[in-house]
Amino acid sequence: MKNKLTFLALVMSAIFLSLSGFAQKIQLKKVAELHIESLAPVGIRDYDPVKDEYLGFVDKGSDGVELAIFDSKGKILISEVRRGDGPNYYSSSALTMGFAPNGGIFVQTSNEFLTYDREFNLIKRIRFEPKFTTVVYSGPREKFIPLSKGDEISFLTGVSGISGMAMGPEVPSKVNLIEYYDPSMQSVQSIAPLSEREIFEGYGDEKSTVTINSIYGLNSKENLLYLTTTIDNEITVYNPINWFVVKRIKVNHEEFQPLDDIPLKESNLETSGRTGLFAINRKLLKFDSDFLGLVYVKGESETSFEFRKSSGKKSRLNDPEMHRLVLFKDGVQLPGEHTISSGMIEMPLPNNQILVKVSEGEEELEYYPYEIWEIVEK
Repeated sequence: MKNKLTFLALVMSAIFLSLSGFAQKIQLKKVAELHIESLAPVGIRDYDPVKDEYLGFVDKGSDGVELAIFDSKGKILISEVRRGDGPNYYSSSALTMGFAPNGGIFVQTSNEFLTYDREFNLIKRIRFEPKFTTVVYSGPREKFIPLSKGDEISFLTGVSGISGMAMGPEVPSKVNLIEYYDPSMQSVQSIAPLSEREIFEGYGDEKSTVTINSIYGLNSKENLLYLTTTIDNEITVYNPINWFVVKRIKVNHEEFQPLDDIPLKESNLETSGRTGLFAINRKLLKFDSDFLGLVYVKGESETSFEFRKSSGKKSRLNDPEMHRLVLFKDGVQLPGEHTISSGMIEMPLPNNQILVKVSEGEEELEYYPYEIWEIVEK
């Protein structure tokens, strides 16, 4: 019996040491800086590794939002306002944008899908009837997500971090988390009921106490759509051709009070007035390798919230110290969580790299600063 216990102890110790060693192999390392030549606010939404160019926008306030292409040194190669009246323009907020496989540019609004060339001349326009009309301030909020390839593509019409309960708390059984344009039907379809997710089990016909929004990621190589929500412990992987579930990836946050009880309990969803103080998932990052990332924002107490307000400090949603990056490899969560204290994670880049928008400091710069970080295995 003693020998068996000794053997078991050695096995458990070996497993623990193996996991501890594996945790030490993953770290984030800053590898480069990117200075966009603009005094106006900038957003970056996509990257073309062949031409080494970035796609995004420059927000010039009352002069409008310019869609823009930047080179690898931060120089603005071209920027054009495209919201307005005329053959090259769209009339409502641009929600997403991305480079097209043929070298052009995709832009999506609440009711239009537009294809431009790299001079922002319109090539093609598709109009559709949306489930909801979404208005965003400034430039496109997220990267465009295509669900198929070819001339007549299917694409998400929902926007990560916005879609879901678009009109506020609703009955979960009536909320679909995925909305997409089906070119064969020339209309918007919706699937993936919120009520089917674990945290809303048995909760489907009761009005939600909080707004739940969809968060998307795309594996473009394998054409797989990744879905989670702002309050969730699962990342669901879909094949968007037939909408079969390919995989369910479990998430274990180090600190995520809303999931202390499942189904959700209102007592775990602390608010101050109409402002939520509880932890939320924020972004999915699908890298071109086997890595997957989930960014979430830690919750805070009402005392901390009021201190931020009274002292003029940035909100926790804009405070990089409150953001945590959880990494997965081959669908398995890796030990530990990561923080990039210099700024906000904007999007994944090739070669396991991450684009980070640097937080504004007291010093006024003559450029808009970004950093490039890399996931390093040691």
